[in-house]
Amino acid sequence: MMLLKGPEDFIAARVIDRVRTALRERDPGLEVHRLDAADYEGGQLSVLASPSLFGEAKILQVDGLQDMNEAFLTDCLDYVKSPAEDVTLILRHTGGNRGKKLLDAATAAGVLVDCQPIKSDAEKSDFVHGEFRSRRRSIDPEAVRSLLDAAGGSLTDLAAACQQLAEDTEGTVTSQIVDRYYGGRVEATAFRVADAAIEGRAGQATALLRHALATGVSAPAITGALAMKTRQIARIVDARVGQGQIAGVLGMAPWQAKRVAETVRFWNPATIAAAIEWVAQADAEAKGLSKDSDYAVERAVTRIALTARR
Repeated sequence: MMLLKGPEDFIAARVIDRVRTALRERDPGLEVHRLDAADYEGGQLSVLASPSLFGEAKILQVDGLQDMNEAFLTDCLDYVKSPAEDVTLILRHTGGNRGKKLLDAATAAGVLVDCQPIKSDAEKSDFVHGEFRSRRRSIDPEAVRSLLDAAGGSLTDLAAACQQLAEDTEGTVTSQIVDRYYGGRVEATAFRVADAAIEGRAGQATALLRHALATGVSAPAITGALAMKTRQIARIVDARVGQGQIAGVLGMAPWQAKRVAETVRFWNPATIAAAIEWVAQADAEAKGLSKDSDYAVERAVTRIALTARR
């Protein structure tokens, strides 16, 4: 029995695929059945879990436990007390408190897999390194940064990019290789725009912004990147934090902390506070308060870039 708890679909899907593959290797006749806990009809669980004619192993995958109906809650609580042999029950719960009694029982009786989103750059960096290690390949730190800028929006996109690079290249993956495959995306992502702005590269920031908006990057994505970058600077701009401590304070990889440390010298508490206000205003306008969200974002980018001390 396995409980996949949390909203990150990529982690859940990968775990399910691996369990299915392992069981199918042991029993090629593996039966797979899927149920929706919200539309469940009483008795289905016991019927599907009953031995098959030729004794094949089974996977019962139940999705949507966060919306489970009373019939499923009752039947599954009974099932957990006496699970069937040769049946692997996989329960998927994306969040909330619905069915807490069942979640506790399933956790006690089986395996709990945490499917929480990976949000910080440090965690995503570890994820990328793990993807390459699993393929007995390596990727250098600058290449990781470039890949996160290009495809770091979701684990699904990031994993697909890692797979492509691992399959299509040889040796250590470098930033030059990443740029060759994803250069069009890397050079105009929201984070590249934000980096150029907070480092005071006004002309480059404006050019990157216009290209990003023209190629489908949304205005809120730009303001989101700006908000993250300006908050990072604000946390250490006037703090007595050594460069070696920045990674821990900000929860990021050392190479990322080094860049923040290099950028913070362009700012002081007053100017970064103003920048945060400009980003907040642009974000609100990009999300509906202005009829011209592109102009609102460009104004914020320009203000920030011209304020950074060079």
